Amino acid sequence: MRQKRVEYILAGLVGLSALGLYVSTVAPTVSFWDPGERIASAYHLQVMHAPGAPFYLLLGRLFSMLAPSQETVALAVNLLSVLASAGTVMLTHLIIVRLVRRSQKPSGGQSPDRDVVALASGVLGAFTFSVTDSFWFNAGIAEVYALSTFFTALVVWLALRWSSAFRTEREWLGVRQVPRSGFSANRYLILIAFLFGIAIGVHLLSLLAFFFVALIVFFTAFEQHEWTSRQRWGGLVLTGVIGGGLFLVIYPGVVQGIPKAFRATGAPFLTALALAAGVGYGAYATHIRNMPAVNLGLTCLAVILIGYSSYALVPLRSATEPPIDINDPDTIERLIGYLEREQYGDTPLLRGATYDDEAGRVNPRGGQTTLFPRRHSLQPKHWEVYRRYDSDLEYFLDYQVGHMYARYFLWNFVGRASDVQGAPSVTGIPFLDPDSTSDSTSSSLTTTPNGTVAEPPPDTRNVYFALPLLLGLFGAFHHFRRDWRRALSVLALFFMTGIGIVIYLNQTPMQPRERDYSYVGSFLAFSLWTGIGAGGLIRLALRRGRDWFSGKGRLLLGAATGLFLFFAVPGWMAVQNYGDHDRSESYVPRDYAYNLLTGLEENAILFTNGDNDTYPLWYLQAVEGVRRDVRVVNLSLLRTKWYIRQLKDQSSFQSDPLPISLSDQRIGSLRPDPSWDPRTVQLPVGEESSRWKPYLPERTNSASVETPMRWTLEGRKGAKSRRTFRVADFAAYNILLTNAENGWKRPVYFATTVSPESRLNLGAYLQHEGQAYRVLPIKHDQPGGRVVPGLTDTRMSTFRFTGLADSSAHHSRTARRMADSYRRRFGHVARRLAEKGTPEAAEKLLEGFSESMPLSSIPGGPSTLLPMARAHRSVGNNTRYRESLCRLGGSVLKNDRLPVYDLPEITEPTDKLEELVRKELWRLDPAPLPHAASAEDRRGREPKRSGPPLRRTSQHDCQLA
Repeated sequence: MRQKRVEYILAGLVGLSALGLYVSTVAPTVSFWDPGERIASAYHLQVMHAPGAPFYLLLGRLFSMLAPSQETVALAVNLLSVLASAGTVMLTHLIIVRLVRRSQKPSGGQSPDRDVVALASGVLGAFTFSVTDSFWFNAGIAEVYALSTFFTALVVWLALRWSSAFRTEREWLGVRQVPRSGFSANRYLILIAFLFGIAIGVHLLSLLAFFFVALIVFFTAFEQHEWTSRQRWGGLVLTGVIGGGLFLVIYPGVVQGIPKAFRATGAPFLTALALAAGVGYGAYATHIRNMPAVNLGLTCLAVILIGYSSYALVPLRSATEPPIDINDPDTIERLIGYLEREQYGDTPLLRGATYDDEAGRVNPRGGQTTLFPRRHSLQPKHWEVYRRYDSDLEYFLDYQVGHMYARYFLWNFVGRASDVQGAPSVTGIPFLDPDSTSDSTSSSLTTTPNGTVAEPPPDTRNVYFALPLLLGLFGAFHHFRRDWRRALSVLALFFMTGIGIVIYLNQTPMQPRERDYSYVGSFLAFSLWTGIGAGGLIRLALRRGRDWFSGKGRLLLGAATGLFLFFAVPGWMAVQNYGDHDRSESYVPRDYAYNLLTGLEENAILFTNGDNDTYPLWYLQAVEGVRRDVRVVNLSLLRTKWYIRQLKDQSSFQSDPLPISLSDQRIGSLRPDPSWDPRTVQLPVGEESSRWKPYLPERTNSASVETPMRWTLEGRKGAKSRRTFRVADFAAYNILLTNAENGWKRPVYFATTVSPESRLNLGAYLQHEGQAYRVLPIKHDQPGGRVVPGLTDTRMSTFRFTGLADSSAHHSRTARRMADSYRRRFGHVARRLAEKGTPEAAEKLLEGFSESMPLSSIPGGPSTLLPMARAHRSVGNNTRYRESLCRLGGSVLKNDRLPVYDLPEITEPTDKLEELVRKELWRLDPAPLPHAASAEDRRGREPKRSGPPLRRTSQHDCQLA
């Protein structure tokens, strides 16, 4: 009893330590990517993206109710992840202690050494997992992965508890013939089944712990000591087959099969009632008739169904037509599509079409199918990547396993070069990192699909000298050597939550962000081995100390070994990871959404691009009540029929339905046009010239308003010089046309994050207002949007930049990129203001912005520093001009590879852009400058320089060396 008390007290202290760590680094408000949608959905119990997480939303709603104000709701929901993560760390300690105790050879009485080794193993392994990169990343934001990992750890711990209770009960019963399925210890299995049902309503990843449970059950209840190796391995194979079959009963059987049964019968309520009655009666009848095995199975099925019943929330809430109602799953048909993620398309798993190396494409119709297809995407941009691989197997091993899993695994246990997308793993040992020196990532630019962003901060480079990896590998070896059965069970958990997910996801190239959060269960499994490895080394030190020292000396050696391992592994990892995992001062997502919404006219329609310019806006409108009159239209969702119908028929808070003239039948028949012919289109404007006067310079009369507004709708670039027109383009154009026919009642905007090809070729009619372009029938020739003095600058002067003046605060890569994009907008607007004769307003705008977001806080990249430099020059601020060019010149001259930018007045290829930069630098000092590197030079050889290199000597001064 005392042993258990110490074990649980220490587990509680470990959990509290993790809780303190995560509370100190939790995000105070909404974050980029999915948290904005999850918080907004939890607050109003709305329907988020498929396949949903209804149990998470219920818990999130509970936490949001505890918030003292609307502004703290996001923090309250973030704390759900904090508590779940701290609980996971506590459970990790308990799991390791049980595994180590089970692996220790039995001896007479209790040994203090055995207790010390077991408890130290738990502490070291739990703390190591608590500070791993991916797990810590999920611990401070409103995401499902922290809670999902908690369920995984809880199931693993309960399985070990069941094993211990089962063995104890079997020994107590002795020779009495009691069926294995009738043991009272099986109540743990029923609880595990219930947790699986609950976990379905959080994330399906937790179900992968099923195979760990299956092996523990086999080794505990079915394996016989007298079996031969052949019989034992045969039993393992049979366990895998039966376990796989039972897993399929849960998923997709229960998860997707029950809604299909509802559809087949046409009476969902009666079918659910009949199913519940059947399972309930079966459990009762088998109990009365003493059929323990069947009774156990039916009871487990019953509690799984009870847990799964949280999904009833989805159609019930969808029927109320909430503002966020993804897929509109208020019918059985749409609910099935929601659960099967039809919106994201089909992904072949075991057989399907693959990339044809000879044809250079994937042909699903008439093309050959293959086993284990990996290069399956139908998008031509992905074919360019597939062309680099000789086979599906090579793509699977090199990209899907190597790049999309092994790299993440090494991030967590070896080190990470930076937080930029595609960053490799690094050890911090120079001869092991030939392509990554100590400052390589901080001195190079990172190319993204959106251009070049600023160099990553130094604190995003985290190196552990591969010590966690070595400790974990030693732990795995030590575990297999002393208890191969439990070690094999941990290996199954490690494999299924790692490579198993890789096989199932079958990911395409060019992912929009890193996916390491998907594999946290695998990192949990490996962390168990780091704790076991630490225990093995401490045990070895105690054994050696018995030969070298007296009693106290031996204990001191063991303690020194444990302390060294603690500081060298989890201690060092915490020091390395704390800086770039501290979100406590990150307000960029909330401010970005606020600045975007508040810069719009009343009752505006705002077209947005993707997650990061949509979800924070949903949060701000739904939770904090900011600008609920604005209707946010996500262009990624606008390609779906259900979303177009929602925009047409449903109100959203204070926004009326959108002006869409398409009938439901026409919406249902919308298809992308792969061979679009460019055509001239027009919008009616009317004769009311007075309504446009606020948007016209004083010297311009109403003749500048184009009546009607006429332009060429060219469509998008497609394959083989074709033009395409997507469903989202049809819908967006209809909104513009119908709104114009209604007298332009609602202002229409495109967020600045929307790509030019998604703006319907309206560049000559876009007016720059804050972080959005407004569509007006005023034609101009100003790249980057027309600027109106007194209007554009007034709106931008009210922007919020909370905490961005603090250079000590850490901001994620996405936050840095989104914040850095402000410079492009402010630079463009200030320069236009100066050209329009208001340099004072331009300088005031620039100075206020530069003080709110200095370069020391958010570093700038060439795509944003050049517009800022030109803006400072236009207002005569040579100090700021020199500072921007100093940083810009340093970036360009020490990097030979730059992308093509989509910037105002900068549409030239790489060489032309570099020449523009050098022309700007020439204004500082007309000395010979290095010429632009030729294309041949950039193909791997050192470019020739015709002049001395540029050297930055201070923040405000750069000179030729």
